[in-house]
Amino acid sequence: MGTNEATLQQPLKGIRVVEFSTMITASLATMILAAQGAEVIKVEPVGIGDVMRFIGSQKKGISALFANCNRGKRSLAVNLKDPAGQEMVQRLVADADVLVHNYRAGVMDRLNLGSERLRQANANLIYVALTGFGKTGPKMHDPAYDHVIQALTGYTGVQADGSGPQFMKTVVADKITAYTTCQGITAALLARATTGVGQHIDISMLQASLFFLWPDGMMNETLLADDVTQFVPMADYYQTSATLDGHISIAAATDGHWQGVCKVIGRPEIMEDPRFNSIFARSANFAVLLSEIAGAFEHMTTREALAALSACDVPCGECLTPAGVIENSQVNAVGALGTQEHPLLGPLRTAMPPVQFEGVQHDIERPCPAHGEHSAEIARELGLEAGDIAALVEAGTLSTA
Repeated sequence: MGTNEATLQQPLKGIRVVEFSTMITASLATMILAAQGAEVIKVEPVGIGDVMRFIGSQKKGISALFANCNRGKRSLAVNLKDPAGQEMVQRLVADADVLVHNYRAGVMDRLNLGSERLRQANANLIYVALTGFGKTGPKMHDPAYDHVIQALTGYTGVQADGSGPQFMKTVVADKITAYTTCQGITAALLARATTGVGQHIDISMLQASLFFLWPDGMMNETLLADDVTQFVPMADYYQTSATLDGHISIAAATDGHWQGVCKVIGRPEIMEDPRFNSIFARSANFAVLLSEIAGAFEHMTTREALAALSACDVPCGECLTPAGVIENSQVNAVGALGTQEHPLLGPLRTAMPPVQFEGVQHDIERPCPAHGEHSAEIARELGLEAGDIAALVEAGTLSTA
């Protein structure tokens, strides 16, 4: 186990996490753990390593996507199909607190790295198996990517417009599964502190994504009685309003908010209409209400509209481009963005970890690793001599940067 002690600001310090993964879910989960103090070792295949290294904007074999999901880690590049590579990793996991993988069902067992085997050797180990569709059912062995999970769990249906189903154009299924994984791991670490033993955890992208969508996205599929009054889903409330020079978002919920909106657009009589003068009435007639205010801000600039709405205490904001987010005054006021120097990539812009323990903003100090950057270092920590390491590299079992 790790020997460093946790602190209030680094609560996972001293926890060693070993990650076996490709793409986003496990990578992002373990980076979040690293941000909270954990030591993370990313085990990658020899050759090209995690394929995420080559997706999207990149430099010197490291993509921005990979960098954004793998800060704070060391990289061990090893051939897990080689018994020597398996033995090396078994020794590594014998001293670990957490193992996370997102390989398909049965793969880790075939590599002699299955849960039962490794937890028998290390009773303190928390072994987390991430799958796309779960460990049973007709799709349990199928490959799973964010697009497929969004489709299968109803996200494309919730996002649907007049032209048909639509994706959320971000890897939401991957990312919510990553956050779910972090929560499960920290809960298991708390349980281990009480019981003294680790455990096996199963998490599927399908179930994590559906659980996340359910409160609002599936509220019309929740109440099963025959006398339920159904209104429009919350998805219909997500409308933007065009201005002279852009678009704004308005989150009017209360009577006071709507009175403010109607005052700003010069239509106070709307709130005197019995179809709109209460939250219940607006819920029943929301489509009509939208038609009443359609185009109401097109004669105003974005700045004018936001100023007028804010003066009436109406929640509102400008619809920003990615570049606009970088320049936003509130984003910068809270220190949400930072910079980091990478030995291969040069300067990077980063998103700062959002959890501020003791109210203090921390960054992830270690930049993302090159493929196999720490293979020799980790091998030495496991007791291998220089000659042994050279032989493993020569045999193709180990790869170094």
